[in-house]
Amino acid sequence: MNKYMNRLLIALLAVFTMSACTDEEGTNPGGDGSPSVILYQYDAESPNDPDTDSALRIAVNNKTADVYYFAEPTSSVSGHGATADAYADYVVANGTKAATTADENNGGYYADVVVTNMKGDYTISAVAVSGNEKAIQQKTFFGKTWVDVSTGTYYFSGNMQKRLGVDKSVPTTLQSLESDPNQYRFKNLYGAGYSLILTKTDVTGADDNDALQFFRVADQALPFSSAKYGTISVRDLGYWQNDDSFAYDPGYGVFMYTDKLKGNFVLNLQLHVTAGSFGFDTDQYVPN
Repeated sequence: MNKYMNRLLIALLAVFTMSACTDEEGTNPGGDGSPSVILYQYDAESPNDPDTDSALRIAVNNKTADVYYFAEPTSSVSGHGATADAYADYVVANGTKAATTADENNGGYYADVVVTNMKGDYTISAVAVSGNEKAIQQKTFFGKTWVDVSTGTYYFSGNMQKRLGVDKSVPTTLQSLESDPNQYRFKNLYGAGYSLILTKTDVTGADDNDALQFFRVADQALPFSSAKYGTISVRDLGYWQNDDSFAYDPGYGVFMYTDKLKGNFVLNLQLHVTAGSFGFDTDQYVPN
């Protein structure tokens, strides 16, 4: 009886395995009978702008003759094809043909591309073509629109200059995010594509100089590293000490003056690495 049950179990496993293989047919970019496409999406890197640009890898199988990609506002997609097949035709007619490279790992091909200047809600489509057959895959992307608030000069503290190797001052632009006006940044403060992000709070105050508005600087990695300790990150003293009283104290916080010195920033910031603190000091921003 046990031998019979074992043989039956083995037979059932074989049937299940064959069924599983059949279900998976058409998903592997390497060896399908029809064209297939898989779209991978990554953050764009400098000199591209990760706020408006998206890096893509388009993987297709060895039955694919050509591959096209196209991006447009999501609100426009439905007007260019009532079905997936119709929209695939639209992408082929209006998109960009990608040059592919052989993928030695799976026998298919791939193309690495960057789609740029997308502001707002976008849909990115890739279409693999083989004769009259097409396969389509899509990804979405929301491009951020930043609005200039002021231009000016950012002055790095002595500790920042020492630890990061930056100049004493750099020109920069203070911007706010159109979709979330409480989000601010000093654009490209640490180099192309690397900004300092700040969040405006509803907490106000004053010091001996002027009335002020507090901001927070959440922990964020910088494009700098220590040979001994790795990546250097920055944050405000409130996050460092896990104590909001530091963040809302004019002697320790990050704030913008709002009256006589309107637009000037004082930024008490701490640098840190995995091993611990890399020191803290005070930066300043002076608008033109």
